[in-house]
Amino acid sequence: MKANILTKIALSALLGCSVIACDEASFLDTSNPNEVTNDNFWRDEADANSAMATIYSPIRGQMYGYFGAFTGFQNQNVRADDVWTIYDDLQTWDIAVFQNDPNTDRYDFGSFYSSINRANVFLENIDRVPMDDAKKDQMIGEAHFLRGFNYFLLVTNYGEAPLRLKPVVFTADAMAPSASSEELWKQVMADMTEAKNRLPIDRPAEEAGRVTKGAAIAYLGKSYIYQKQYKEGKQELEIIMKSPYKYDLMANYEDNFTPNFKFNKESIFELNYAKYGSGSWGAEGANDTQGMVLPNFIGAPLTGGWFKMMPTASVIDEFLVEKRPNGSESLFDKRIYTNFFFKYSDYGDVKADEKWYGNRYSFDQLWKSTEGKRSGGKQPIYSEINGKEGRFLPKKFTAFWLDKENGDSMYNPEPIDNNYRVMRFAEILLLHAEAAINSGNLAEAATDLNRIRNRAGLPNKTWGGASELMAEIQHQNLLEFWFEGHRFFDLQRWHTAPEIKDIFVKNKKQGADKFKEKYTVYPLPQSELNTNTEIQQHPLWR
Repeated sequence: MKANILTKIALSALLGCSVIACDEASFLDTSNPNEVTNDNFWRDEADANSAMATIYSPIRGQMYGYFGAFTGFQNQNVRADDVWTIYDDLQTWDIAVFQNDPNTDRYDFGSFYSSINRANVFLENIDRVPMDDAKKDQMIGEAHFLRGFNYFLLVTNYGEAPLRLKPVVFTADAMAPSASSEELWKQVMADMTEAKNRLPIDRPAEEAGRVTKGAAIAYLGKSYIYQKQYKEGKQELEIIMKSPYKYDLMANYEDNFTPNFKFNKESIFELNYAKYGSGSWGAEGANDTQGMVLPNFIGAPLTGGWFKMMPTASVIDEFLVEKRPNGSESLFDKRIYTNFFFKYSDYGDVKADEKWYGNRYSFDQLWKSTEGKRSGGKQPIYSEINGKEGRFLPKKFTAFWLDKENGDSMYNPEPIDNNYRVMRFAEILLLHAEAAINSGNLAEAATDLNRIRNRAGLPNKTWGGASELMAEIQHQNLLEFWFEGHRFFDLQRWHTAPEIKDIFVKNKKQGADKFKEKYTVYPLPQSELNTNTEIQQHPLWR
């Protein structure tokens, strides 16, 4: 995408009040004719598009956004048992081993409310803009989706949080108690329904990355299933599993994680990123960097990465449960070769050993470069495979495809120009399978599961009943979405807190012995408690 409103952001001052950030001296009261204000903005469709771009920004923000790299990406993954956290950043470490508290400085609470507030400002002012009514209706749906998406992230991460549906201009506007999880889910559903009714099925090329009707339906169905309303969730998901929708699995799993196939047929909601600009990192000016820097955070030091995470031994064991049929071009599930760097010949694989980054680096070289961060028992102990010590590094989201010596460096324009696929059609299939089982439609669940298995190079399988099918769903979710932030939220909704602890202990999760029910959600940040006089901490954290 070369000319897309989502790649460069302006107007963050106008729309950016996050939680208690604006007071009686708000910029909205200023009359300086040289500054953008609420009075001299909202003149035309270009202004509306600029305002819309700012709503996306806190979600996708590189470095400190939910999906860009640092806080959100690490928080989605480090609480689960499929990711091993390198002891490198104390705040992230505290979250990984369940010793975080309301003062931990790695929460995304403010970013969610910044995006919500911008959506609220947009919805309050869009009727002032002279523009085509049909286009305006689509943009209203888009703002509802983004607000609902932020509340989805809030309810799944925090359980309870304030419900703000009007712009926060003054400090008093932000004073509100927490809404219950039931109230937050109700708002998610209302926003996604508005979005479903207003958004287009398809977007023109210049609007790639902006949400569609399919994304709204997908999150509406997902929200039903998260609330165990399986019949309703199944009905929603089935809408986008057939014409006129064209979603399907990509033949090659790896194509979802490189820049070569952005906005492919598997992508339902994708965050658009761009090469770095001449301005600041993490800022929102038109010339500031709006890149995705995940390769830098997880890549091996040899490739310019900071190497903050590894796969756990338990997730590797899950990948090795089932081998491919004799005569296949590889020994293991195809997805293992996208998810991890490893030396195939160590394990008797028929697939030839590879080098990456333009055929520069072998696995042995990558492994050696991580030694300093892994030494002293600071790494998972992988099971032996064919008598060989297990050795694995994260490959998914690195810039392994880039023909550059230091491909994972955040200062290379190519890796940060990649996009992040927030929701893929594979998730729709697995959610639908789960809803089908819980609605008594076992044959439909088996069909969904075999589509996932076949893409991974595994043969069709039959199951003895609902419990076996559900076990396969849990297994396939773990393999399909490794390192995509799904695992903890799956455990959170499938199991009770004591069951989660038992799973963590069994899988040798870091900090498993400290896990308690309160860690199923984040505490409200102390900064919110200090400034919002009407709020109380989540009951589990009081």
